[in-house]
Amino acid sequence: MNLIELHILQSFPVTCLNRDDVGAPKSALFGGSQRARVSSQCWKRAIRLQAKELAPERFAGQRTRFLVRELKKAFHEAGQENARAGLLATAAADAIGKLDSVEKGNVKTLLFFSPDELKGVVEAMLECDFGDDLALVYDEAAAKAARDKAVKKVQDIARKAVKAFGGKVKDAADIAVFGRMVADDHSLMVEGAGLFSHAISTHSTANEIDFFSAVDDKNTDGDEGAGHIGTLEFNSACYYRYVGLNLDLLDDAEHLAHLAEDEQRQVVDAFLRAAILAVPAARKNSMFGHNPPAYVLGLRRTGQPLSLVNAFESPVRSSHGYVEASIAALDGHWHKLAETYCLQSQVQSAARIPEMNLDQFIARLTGDDQHE
Repeated sequence: MNLIELHILQSFPVTCLNRDDVGAPKSALFGGSQRARVSSQCWKRAIRLQAKELAPERFAGQRTRFLVRELKKAFHEAGQENARAGLLATAAADAIGKLDSVEKGNVKTLLFFSPDELKGVVEAMLECDFGDDLALVYDEAAAKAARDKAVKKVQDIARKAVKAFGGKVKDAADIAVFGRMVADDHSLMVEGAGLFSHAISTHSTANEIDFFSAVDDKNTDGDEGAGHIGTLEFNSACYYRYVGLNLDLLDDAEHLAHLAEDEQRQVVDAFLRAAILAVPAARKNSMFGHNPPAYVLGLRRTGQPLSLVNAFESPVRSSHGYVEASIAALDGHWHKLAETYCLQSQVQSAARIPEMNLDQFIARLTGDDQHE
């Protein structure tokens, strides 16, 4: 396996980056001590949105249950009048993601797709001859037997047409990196080339409680009490997180092999930048956790993916901050593993932030610095 791996240390002050079901910061027990945690799903979304900003023409995917609405818009833009656009959209959405019987107009689960994939479905559907069957399916006054026959015919046509979904498009790099799960049609599933760990603190943590009160601007001298009171939980932590990219998988026929070399390089560059810079947006205005990583070890290597989280299985202890002690633990653990398991021969290149700036770091890992 050909990999680019990022081992990231990132320190945050008072924050609640990822909440659980009661609004408290997520946590995990590791190495016998309680740690702060941010789920991989949470940070993946932040990375995906950041990559979309950096390279919108490549990372154009959208994840939604409102598939009928999006398809109807696409059919309308393709010249179909409103009623027929709605019928075609409903038929296509049901073939792709199965319509929700309760929430009309939605599919049952979130579906991840790109605009060009949707365009391919629309074009394929418009090439089909539905005759009168499409209108008959949605005609509640029609006889049940006739409707059932029309339903089967439309379903068969739509299933064949939506095979265009997941075609070789140039705007679905995020689907190639983050993967796609479609429970009702495994042929549409895509294994993600990205690898992500849950972020956990390198040291023991305990959630704290912030009591707050709000003053009513219209209070008079005779009014007593606060306009509002409440509590919020928060913590502060130095996190270790792992992000990997399987370059072999990314470049295969089911992913981005159809992209030109410079287009693939753009995808990798945008993903690495987003993976390093993206921060979950929870309470971004009230706790402002927008802190870039303090340290990043980047490796371009072959072999199986390798987490360095066990550098912190024994929690870091310090009265002078956790970053420097965490860097020392991470580097020491990597060198020990590399020596013990003879991993140095797998390493094609290595880079570190802040020893390098971000541009130099990415150029080193992608090999672009060799062409300068």
